[in-house]
Formats: sequence, structure tokens, C-alpha cells
Amino acid sequence: MKRVFCVLFVLALLLVTAVSASAVDYGCNVVTVSKSIYLENLDTGAVILDKYSGKQMFPASLTKIMTYVVIAENVQDIENTYVEIKESDMTGLDPESTLMGLPDHVGESFSVKDLLYGLMLPSGNDAALVLANYVGNGDISSFVDMMNAKAAELGCADTHFANPHGLHDPNHYTTALDMAKIVKHAMNLPLFMEITSTVYYTPEGFESPLHNTNYMLDENYHRGEYYYPNVKGVKTGFTDEAGKCLVTTAGKDGFTYLCVALGADYSYEDDINYAMKDSANLYDWVFENIAQQVVFGTTDMVKSVPVKYASKGQEIALVPEKDVVALLPKDYDKSLLNTVASSVEEVEAPVKKGDVLGSVSVSYSDLDLGSVNLTAAEDIERDKFSYITTRVGEFLKNNFIWIIIGGVLLIVLIIVISVARSSAAKKKRERERRRARRRYRE
Repeated sequence: MKRVFCVLFVLALLLVTAVSASAVDYGCNVVTVSKSIYLENLDTGAVILDKYSGKQMFPASLTKIMTYVVIAENVQDIENTYVEIKESDMTGLDPESTLMGLPDHVGESFSVKDLLYGLMLPSGNDAALVLANYVGNGDISSFVDMMNAKAAELGCADTHFANPHGLHDPNHYTTALDMAKIVKHAMNLPLFMEITSTVYYTPEGFESPLHNTNYMLDENYHRGEYYYPNVKGVKTGFTDEAGKCLVTTAGKDGFTYLCVALGADYSYEDDINYAMKDSANLYDWVFENIAQQVVFGTTDMVKSVPVKYASKGQEIALVPEKDVVALLPKDYDKSLLNTVASSVEEVEAPVKKGDVLGSVSVSYSDLDLGSVNLTAAEDIERDKFSYITTRVGEFLKNNFIWIIIGGVLLIVLIIVISVARSSAAKKKRERERRRARRRYRE
């Protein structure tokens, strides 16, 4: 039943994604190994690549990003709060897993800040347990409940954590999309990007520095095999079940991208981190092919409307009040641009350039590019002859019934006057005949 529910949920999520503003096809042709990838432009929210981002995957040590979130939100002063390392904190810890080195420092105290460096750089499972025990008041399960509550708060509907470090558990899973939500939240927390972008760090009391497992930050590791100069943060992860996992950000030309790559197959014989290779190739492609485009400029006519009281048949062009810009492929298909313009049906002269006469909504494929005001492209003066003739015509049109009534009354009046005059003339002639007859008798 649970599996059926998960399948239905994923299908629903895919349908939502298909009609969302980010469902535009950016034409990314990079061949990737990672089973699930989510690439987003953080400045615009545009999703450049979505490869099974709603598929449940094992996150491995990417889990520690959420661990960082819960720690940072529940420790007021991470630089000056110190935690004692207890033997009990190490209970059940696999000595073969990645460690910060805390088993050698039992009884000592370290700042939460140093422990966070140990959590994120070498991906210390020991640091995860120490911090979880501290914030969870000695109860790891309580801390895990806090992780899941935070995931729900961030809208991560397909995520469940079973531990604070990410060692394999069949009930411990997330998605690339959910992980992106967690990372975007974490990026706003104190020291997160500073810590996760650090290559080497030596905690107080340590003789040797901690080394970041994100080799995209290190130009010296393996002769810079994975180094990518534009990358900052965030976290690596690996278990045999999860494969290679990676979250990074990269910025160039004023834009920053977030890439989540999950489930890249790995073999110890080949020793190739395909999550890093995929991320680098995707960044190369996006910086080369995607740019800010002016899809409508302030001189581009969107529509025209008739101008009343101007020269006969004259219309005025309506243009955007400001440029309509969007993050699109450099060779984007202009036939996929759609506009929905709303404006007055007619405007009266005089018209001044810049007068707001409507608005236009612009989209590219399924990507909503927003809306701007439509303004008059030029000045148009009132034509006096057109104004007079138009007003007379309007008067005649608007007063037609009164003209008819007046005409009828006028005709009736003429008839009445004519009848009255005819009757008076007849009476006058009758009086004259009577006078004539009297004179004749006399």
C-alpha cells in the first residue's frame, strides 16, 4: 500500500511540475550518470534541468545539511557554546565510517562551530552524533524528530530521516527536489556557506587540519581533477546503497546555480566521482548556453489601438514600459514566446508618450516571464477638424430619437398652422361675401 501511495504521489508531483512556471525545456543535452538531478538558477527560480527530481533516493551524508540546520536553529551562539565529548556519544559508531576524529578527544570540549566544521568538511559521523545528542538532550531519536519536523516545515513531502549522519537505513530517504529546498534554507543560516566552502580547517586542539571531501573546491587534489573555480559549498555523500551524492552552488556572470546530484554509480576500481563530473559538466553547459535575454524591449510594439479625435484611421503603438527579461537559452525559439495583452479599446487624443494604456503578460513555453505596463510609443495631438466632425456625428447619433421627435412635432406644428391659416382665410372670404350682399340690397 505504501509503495502504491508513493507511486501515486510521484505521478502527482510530476503533473504539478509539468504545468509549473519552471517546466520549460532549456534544451540541456549533457549526458549525466547521476540517477537524479535538480539544477536551479537561484536568482530567478528557473529550473534548468529536472531529472527524476521527485524520485526517492538515499541521501547518505547529504543528511548532515539538515543536521546543520537543526543545530544552527537551536544553538544561539555556535561560536561560544562548547560541548564535551563523551564516550557514550560514540556508541554504535562504525569506526570505518568518515570521522572528524573525536574518539581521540573524549573528555575534551569543542565549540559548536568547530564541531560543525567537523560535520561538514570530512563528513564526521562522530560530530553528527555529538551535536545530535547535545541538542536532543541526550536522545538521538528526539533530534531526528526535529529533523523530520523541519523537513515538513520546508515542504519536503517526500523526505524522512532516520538518523543525523546518513548511514544507510531503508527508512532514510529524500529527493533531489526536497534536498534543494533544505539547502536553500540552510544557505541563509549563520556560517553555512563559509563553512561548506572551506577546504582546510583546524579545530582548536587538533594537530592536523580537516579536509573538505568536496574536491570541486580543491585545486590541489588529484592535480585539480575535480576542481571547479566557480563552485562554493555545499556537501558530499556516499554509501554503497546511495552511490555518490553531491550538492554544490556555482556562480558566474552575475548568476548563481544550485545543483543536486544523487545516485551516481561508483566503483573502487575506477575511483571516479561521477556526481562531481556531472555537476561540472552541467555548470559548463549552463554558463555557456543560458543567459539573461531581452525578449521584449521598450521599442517593441505589442499591439496598437485606434486614436479618437486624430487623423482618420490613425492608431498608436503600445510598447512595454520596461524591458521584459528572462533567463533563457542564448538561441531560444522565439516562436515559443506567448503574449496576452490587455488594453483600452480606443484612446482619445491628445496622447502623451509614456501614458499607461494597458498591460501585457509574457511567457516562454510554460515559463511565466511576468507582466509589464503597456505605454504609448509617441505623442499624438488632437486634430481640430476630426474633433469637430466627430463630435457633431456623435451628437447626431446620440440625439437621433430627439431629432425624430422634434421633426414630427415640427410637422404637426406646420400642419396646425396651415389649418389655422386656411380656416382664417375661409372665414375672411365669407365675411367679405356677406358685406357684398348687403351693399347690393342697399
